[in-house]
Amino acid sequence: MRKRIISLLLLIMICIGVIPNYSFAAEEGKVIYISMNRANIKDLQRIPVLKEKLSKSGYIGLMNTRGDQGNDDARSYASIGAGCRANVVNDEAISFENLNDENSKIYKASTGENPKDINNLGINKSINNNIESGSYGSTLGLLGQTLSDNNKSVALLGNSDIVENNQLKKIRNTGLICMDTSGRVDSGNVDNITVKDLNMPYGLRTDYDKLTAETKTYYKSSDALFVELGDTYRLDEYKLNLNENTYNKTRKQIYSYINTYLKEVFNMIGENDVVYIVSESPSTLDYNNKRRLAPVIKFSDNKKGLLESATTRRDGIIANLDLGVDILSEFGLKNKAMIGRTLNNIEKDDNINYLSSQYEKIVSINNIRATVVNTFVGIVSASWVIAMLALLCKDKLPHKEKIFVILKELIKLGLIMPLTLLLSPIFNFKSQLGLVSGVVIMTILLYLSGRLLFKDNDIKQMGYYAFLTIVLIVLDSVMGTPLMKNCIMSYDAIVGARYYGVGNEYEGVTIASAVFALSVLLNYKKIPKWFTILLSVVILITSAFPSMGANVGGAISECIAYLLFIMLIFDVKLDFKKIMLLGISAVVLVLIFAGLDLMLGMESHLGVFTQQILQEGPQAIFNTFGRKISMNLKLAKSSVWVNILLVGIAVIGIFIFRPSKHMKNISNKYPMIFKGFIASMVGCLITLLVNDSGIVAAATASIYILIPILIISINMLIFNDKIE
Repeated sequence: MRKRIISLLLLIMICIGVIPNYSFAAEEGKVIYISMNRANIKDLQRIPVLKEKLSKSGYIGLMNTRGDQGNDDARSYASIGAGCRANVVNDEAISFENLNDENSKIYKASTGENPKDINNLGINKSINNNIESGSYGSTLGLLGQTLSDNNKSVALLGNSDIVENNQLKKIRNTGLICMDTSGRVDSGNVDNITVKDLNMPYGLRTDYDKLTAETKTYYKSSDALFVELGDTYRLDEYKLNLNENTYNKTRKQIYSYINTYLKEVFNMIGENDVVYIVSESPSTLDYNNKRRLAPVIKFSDNKKGLLESATTRRDGIIANLDLGVDILSEFGLKNKAMIGRTLNNIEKDDNINYLSSQYEKIVSINNIRATVVNTFVGIVSASWVIAMLALLCKDKLPHKEKIFVILKELIKLGLIMPLTLLLSPIFNFKSQLGLVSGVVIMTILLYLSGRLLFKDNDIKQMGYYAFLTIVLIVLDSVMGTPLMKNCIMSYDAIVGARYYGVGNEYEGVTIASAVFALSVLLNYKKIPKWFTILLSVVILITSAFPSMGANVGGAISECIAYLLFIMLIFDVKLDFKKIMLLGISAVVLVLIFAGLDLMLGMESHLGVFTQQILQEGPQAIFNTFGRKISMNLKLAKSSVWVNILLVGIAVIGIFIFRPSKHMKNISNKYPMIFKGFIASMVGCLITLLVNDSGIVAAATASIYILIPILIISINMLIFNDKIE
């Protein structure tokens, strides 16, 4: 008997010893997502409990709200739920309703699926619209579907309903975040959660007593709870019906209600829970003033700081497609079809002041970008046209040498400006006036430096500007492109087409400035030919590597342009096999970069594209290139950059025929530089084909072809080669 007891005790001890560690793990937390749509950072700080909590904890970020082919509320909500830019139909077809006998039959008849407690009766319209009109191949409802597939219960509370023409218009977009792929949510209340209040917009407001009670109920029964407060949206939509006093009074009352509700939420949650407070879209006023990023707050521990993701690689900036992915990550889940990235918490005590300062700069750059770029393109195009006309009429011009001296300096601005715009962020100016002043100051400094160093040699002066430009691009890429992220001629977080790396404008600059700079060095025998190979490899890796410049189109275009340039300077005879080698080299390079991206987990654009191909197959390639073609066609009709391309083509066309054999003369006098022109032209054509903004990249590349040709032509035809 004693042996049996001892054996039993030993068995119990062994069992205890082999129990997995996770049996003793802390209880898994819940996620509470609170939608405060149409609010900004200042609005959130007007809520006392939020202001107090943010002073001690919370990670905050500004979110790009762009959807697929639009920038409205519904698309932003849908993109969060899809983990990818999504497209939906108008609000009327987004009809989330609590289950009853009638809509149960309607839902099942249209979808063939069994309804849940809350269902989107118009889900098929949104699904079909997203499939037929979508550009990104996204799937609506992946967040909710992934939670459901992993036995995580989801609840939805609240709405943003308004009244139009004495009829209730149902606005329940938060359902687009948490629904499954069939438009269903496990439980909640979206119908009976508002009360009549004539002091509120549309005579309607959220019933916060009921919302608080139901939040506590569904918090206990759900793993993820999504709450749509609604009143901030209603206030923004109703704003034109109020004057300043009544608007401020109404806003104060709404924030008082929200403050009371949030107090209850923060008192209710456990230490392992995560709370998101999100404005999915900016207010109408902010949107019109180009303040188009919306705030996101994440409370997950007792620390404070900024949110960041691999999508943006920018402290304090995230994309809406990251949010759904991050919610899944809180449960240890992920869905490969969602291309967003999890949020990183970056500790920073003065997070709000820092973010507000950065936002001021982002908005200022966005506001002046069109004016500065249009001015730059206008100066470049006009100087080319004037120079070409002057050359054609040179025999009729009085004081022609003085005229052409001035013209040459004007033309050179086209080479200085890309360098100026990339370098001017070092001043760290934030206002529009400051940014423009920085550009002017830097332009003067760079121009004077070129004049002082190479006063009597135009080619060396142009080579100097091109060399400085490519060196700066390489250094910036190595450092993670801090200058490019704050450059007026580059991308910005508000547009959201790109957040990091070498942008499309500077992709063209990278191709042609490098080739021209190297050709000038070779022309004056400052470097041996073999050194060109080494420099080209360094430039290619830094500007295109996923963790640096991260430009796939640039990798292809640069590879072909640089390799062709190397072949030409070594007098390699080009034939069909050599041309095929150029194309194969570019493909191999992209495959190497893609493999490195996946292995090292750098999560760049190339890595995301590769994962999409692995997930979706060839359709991902068709979607991507279809989007690129569509964007180029759009740019061809609307972009100011097309003017440079058209003028450049005209100039080259004229020089081919007039004066007779002029291009041949340039080739004979400057063989290395002329070979650079050929390589850059091929680079222009390739980038036009492989980039979604190929017109922009080709235009900026052509600057480093046309300006040297014009300057050389003026020196040959007007000054009879007395000046280089």
